[in-house]
Amino acid sequence: MKKLITPNLFKNNNGISLIEVLASLVILSIILISFMNFFPQMGQKNVQNENKQEAINIAKKELFYWKSAIENSSDFNSFKNNPTSSSFSFIGSNDIVTFDSNTISIKTDQTKSTSSDFSVTTTIHRATDLPSKPKKAYQMDIQLFKKNDILVSETYGYIFYKDESNEE
Repeated sequence: MKKLITPNLFKNNNGISLIEVLASLVILSIILISFMNFFPQMGQKNVQNENKQEAINIAKKELFYWKSAIENSSDFNSFKNNPTSSSFSFIGSNDIVTFDSNTISIKTDQTKSTSSDFSVTTTIHRATDLPSKPKKAYQMDIQLFKKNDILVSETYGYIFYKDESNEE
């Protein structure tokens, strides 16, 4: 019977060599470095989500502010019919009012409900959505912008106001 000749390197099974240890460390390092790239990205996404959630909450506060200010005022009907005629209790001196036949927009350079770095555009629809009596429902849209006019969040709600021009 013939005996196979094998080198001594393959016969020694007493332990691992330095080359095997270094190779395993290199492989583990490559794997760990690839996982370490995910952590900064996850942190950045968390910050973006926190900022977006903050903007959503501010938009809701703005909606509540405008809804309360308009519903508690006595001059919304005259504002709705002629938005530039005179000063109104809920319009600030720095607010910019634009309108067309369907909507009235109020642009503010900062939020009214809280101090923040956002500008707000409030759009009020002139036509009522619900023909209810004695109060009518007017849709109001709130858009929250960063200072460089990038839309961050938007929401909508309704103003319930007694429409004196259509009373019977």
